[in-house]
Amino acid sequence: MSWGIIIKTKPIIKPISISYNKLSPNDTDSIILIENQNSHNPWSKNQIIEGILNPTNLCYSISINNQIVGFLMAMSAIDTADILNISINKDYQRKGYGKKLLHYLIKKLKDRTIGQLILEVRKSNQVAITFYLKHGFEEISLRKNYYMINSKHPNQKEDGIIMRLKFSTK
Repeated sequence: MSWGIIIKTKPIIKPISISYNKLSPNDTDSIILIENQNSHNPWSKNQIIEGILNPTNLCYSISINNQIVGFLMAMSAIDTADILNISINKDYQRKGYGKKLLHYLIKKLKDRTIGQLILEVRKSNQVAITFYLKHGFEEISLRKNYYMINSKHPNQKEDGIIMRLKFSTK
């Protein structure tokens, strides 16, 4: 007969450092990786760089321990901003990082006294539609045949849903 000794210890918890940063052209490779994971029609390197360099755009990343895990690009106007692209690395999806990035953008928009956010989403992208509805967006319009289904079939189109979120700038 042998006797064992059991020692109960607390689990080791590694601290996570989350940061938000303005995108720069140096972040392009990380953005392309995430974009290619999540899109059938990913933005090209030139589109990403042009988006980052456009002075009217708000372009941010969310990083964990200094590694970019998501990004967002929005175009601002007088009292409205349009989300052009938002994407989270597949390994970090459904863990709240998209929500954190969206809330970071809203904070930045409030600082600019912008109180409305608009976006377009593919009708087939039910995960994104559910995400936006959960965060207060409403469907306001439909754009028939707005999106190309994929680059291999440029004549096949799908509808886009326009969604809006209004919020107080106070």
